[in-house]
Amino acid sequence: ISFKHCAPPAPKMATKAVSVLAVFAWHVQAEPNARMCIKNTGGSCTVSDCYKWREATGGVGCDVGRCFCDDTSCSGIDGGCYTEDHKYTELGAANTSIETTWYTFTNARWPDFVLRTASLSTNSNIYATGDIQDESRFSLVMPPLGQEGEPSFLMYSKKWPDAVVQIADTGEYGDAKYLPACTNIVDSVGSSRPIPNLMMSLVVAPQAAADGTPLVMLKAYWAQQYIYVSQGTTSLSSLPTWGEDPGAGGYWMVNPPLPANIVKALPKFNGMRCSTMCGEVSKDLSMTNINAAPRASLEGVVIAPILAVLAWMRA
Repeated sequence: ISFKHCAPPAPKMATKAVSVLAVFAWHVQAEPNARMCIKNTGGSCTVSDCYKWREATGGVGCDVGRCFCDDTSCSGIDGGCYTEDHKYTELGAANTSIETTWYTFTNARWPDFVLRTASLSTNSNIYATGDIQDESRFSLVMPPLGQEGEPSFLMYSKKWPDAVVQIADTGEYGDAKYLPACTNIVDSVGSSRPIPNLMMSLVVAPQAAADGTPLVMLKAYWAQQYIYVSQGTTSLSSLPTWGEDPGAGGYWMVNPPLPANIVKALPKFNGMRCSTMCGEVSKDLSMTNINAAPRASLEGVVIAPILAVLAWMRA
């Protein structure tokens, strides 16, 4: 199988029972997802038409059981279709510039390490690394809010420009199994993925950095799951998720800082706080020195204790 960029199995979504007659009763040739215009709203139309509320300011049609925005509109965060007067916004990009702002996400517990995608096109996992390269740079694109009161984002990879960071449910037979992944907005067979499964929510963490800089948590838009770096994580193992506050390993400093109006609009974490093996926000974490600190390998987090045990066994 040949993969274009990083493309894991398509995340599962709840769907209605398929009615073949209904699918072919109303069929439009939908345009595919694009970087600044996701077409697949996440709605289904297998047993009935797309809901009228999806026609926010644009049009919607049924494409093989899925609700797609028409050629004049794009899906908002709420799954409604919006015309050009409700544009997708790329954070940090000036209106008169074509330059993209590339953000890095530094871990609050281990500030030598940043979030990154894989280097190979056949690997969709998300890792932590000590090197800031294209794999660890991301742009943040915000679709129209619509009926949603809080922003969510398409977190595009610089290494893989048609792919986003997301959290997929890779479980089977109703058993949820969540996995952070780098996912193409259009899969390897040309199917456009739905916008709810492509977005990440940035949640203000319950603790700030020592210099007062707000930290964020990386949450799936559609599920209560947060990406974090655990005590046992190495640079060779993919990052896990947790359904509650994962502790300091799940807090991230965004560099350069997010626009103040965006930070103000982000939701604040209000769930149950971490109580076991939570770690601490590093005292060395600050906007001033996160890029100046020497970067190492996460393998040291695990290998150092192992070497100590081996030395004790030889003694």
